[in-house]
Amino acid sequence: MSGLGNVGAGHTLGRYQLLVPIALGGMATVWAARTTGAFQKIVAVKLMRNELSDEDDFEQMFLDEASLVSQIRHPNVVEILDLGEEDRALYQVMEWVDGEPLHVVLRESRSRGGIPLPILLRVMKQVCAGLHAAHELRGPDGALVGLVHRDVSPQNILVGYDGMVKVVDFGVAKAALNKQTTRVGSLKGRAPYMAPEQLRGEPIDRRTDIFALGILLYQLLTGKHPFQGDNEFETMRRITSGVPPTPPRSLVPALSSEVEAIVLRALASSPGDRFSTMLEVLRSLENATPPEAQISAEDVAEYMRATVGHRGEQRRAAIRDAEQSTRGERTSPARQSSLASGARLAPDLPASSPELAAIVRAAAAAAEGRQALPEPPLPPVHVVPVPPPQSTSSTSQGPRSTVLPRIQAMPHARLLLVAAITLALLLAGLSLVLFTR
Repeated sequence: MSGLGNVGAGHTLGRYQLLVPIALGGMATVWAARTTGAFQKIVAVKLMRNELSDEDDFEQMFLDEASLVSQIRHPNVVEILDLGEEDRALYQVMEWVDGEPLHVVLRESRSRGGIPLPILLRVMKQVCAGLHAAHELRGPDGALVGLVHRDVSPQNILVGYDGMVKVVDFGVAKAALNKQTTRVGSLKGRAPYMAPEQLRGEPIDRRTDIFALGILLYQLLTGKHPFQGDNEFETMRRITSGVPPTPPRSLVPALSSEVEAIVLRALASSPGDRFSTMLEVLRSLENATPPEAQISAEDVAEYMRATVGHRGEQRRAAIRDAEQSTRGERTSPARQSSLASGARLAPDLPASSPELAAIVRAAAAAAEGRQALPEPPLPPVHVVPVPPPQSTSSTSQGPRSTVLPRIQAMPHARLLLVAAITLALLLAGLSLVLFTR
């Protein structure tokens, strides 16, 4: 497979025109784009990286992600709107989230003393809700498909400027439909956020994501990884050792014992000792939040604007500039030749926005493979003590798993595969419209 080669602002994929590169992942580059035609809106386009175009395993993961996530309907899970292919390169179209990854919010919050506990808890409760919806995905027969995200981390949680939180990037998600895709000796996900059973290559279920959520909660509350070693191998060894981490209150005495208990239960080495479902974690967090700390989405939105609002303004300005410079452009033959010869990914930016130019060009350079975007360290957070929660009851694991029809990445039927997923997306949307009438 040849792939698209270099692409840039103004390049059109189907009915989507690329504007600004915003993120680079292990499998794909994510672009801010706009729909073409009478009704235009901003979307996110996830374009598979050229160097992976000949890898059948990665193509299958890309298709599996589209097949799975397109069936999840929840406000805390990013929605996949479309799937397409151009010059034998796959791309997904997702709803546009005007927000920042959680790891960026953490970094920027350092100068403000960290994230206040009420904000932190509301964000994490939305993460629980989104993951619970994913875990509860059912097949045509009504049985659970056994979906596990496998990569719950700050990089895969988006916090919007409207106060809403979205779980993103199900690229390494595992379900009954792709249970054979993990090779012996390989790991999928970020090792520092993996559960012991995941690192050992043992069977996993939704409780594997609960362990990852426990690591994230611990980091948010204390500023430290619960199993941090001198290197990644040592961190993995500590995760699988069965030795509990240092209790969070030893590091942050102001934490309530109830919040600490939630974190330590989520981090239990044995899956049977953890919470059974994300809904159970969510209810425990609700009970650990006093009435005076129950905040709204607008409170989160206000915190986002105060903490990282300048980043959102810069990104929106970059998108507006790209829209103006590419309006009416459908990638002329001359421009395609320019792109093929290695033209820059980033659009021209006004000289009055040096910080904006640096951000966009850094993403562009990473997308072209010249450098990797750095991952900042996690800062500590500002803790607000909370009173004891009410008691909660455990929730059972749920019914058996089912197998969804799997989309096979067959070289001679790729257009048919893409058309099938696209048709499924359209039918799902039509069903939603008819249901709500």
